[in-house]
Amino acid sequence: MLYVNASDVPWIAAMREPAKLPPPTAVPRTGAAVYGAVCASCHAPDRRGRERAPSLVEVGKRLSPEQVQQVLNFGRGFMPSFVNLPDDEKSAVISYLVGKRFTATPNAAQHEKAKAPYEFVGYERWRDSAGLPAIKPPWGTLSAIDLNTGEYRWRIPLGEHPGLTGNATGTEQYGGPIVTAGGLLFIAATEDEKFRAFDKATGKLLWETTLPAAGYATPSTFAVRGRQYVVIAAGGGKLGTRSGDAYVAFAIP
Repeated sequence: MLYVNASDVPWIAAMREPAKLPPPTAVPRTGAAVYGAVCASCHAPDRRGRERAPSLVEVGKRLSPEQVQQVLNFGRGFMPSFVNLPDDEKSAVISYLVGKRFTATPNAAQHEKAKAPYEFVGYERWRDSAGLPAIKPPWGTLSAIDLNTGEYRWRIPLGEHPGLTGNATGTEQYGGPIVTAGGLLFIAATEDEKFRAFDKATGKLLWETTLPAAGYATPSTFAVRGRQYVVIAAGGGKLGTRSGDAYVAFAIP
């Protein structure tokens, strides 16, 4: 039996003309100026990030300058490459992000011409005027699939949107389930910050609780002195939900 959760939300793949950079000057722009020109629209002026762009606050604690430069050169996930940004300006914005001092050279910054007429800028969620996925729900499901037959044993919506409770909407999800030998399935993963337990045989909801932040992770289980526990990382931060730094453990009766 395969137990799997899935998101069913529409996305739009987008292309655009390469980022237009201002003409070169005798003195390269400061890191803050480069950030404001090419980074702030996605990562926010305060560097705290937006829905699809992560926070860059204290990014130097997570990534080395070389790793940041690699992302600038090659892109990552939703972020396109900024390989046509002048080297001095790359160095300036990297120093700005990781909190290091940067001394600009007086030479004119030379922009590298874009190698293609368009660049891929990732995917945008397709939403309606209320900010909800622009297709009929459920937008997230949890399923049990019999791998011998390829048939669903059961399939249920997973998660609820505020204001739409009781309508079995489901939500977009990050993270997966675990199953215990005792017949329980535990999963968080949803925007509504819930942690739930289901009967793995039927998909019936047995228990749920609200976490201090959304559990966008897969739970783990362990035993201490003969007592079994399940633990979930409640980090949140995605999909406009609050951030957290808690690990929450529960004893299994």
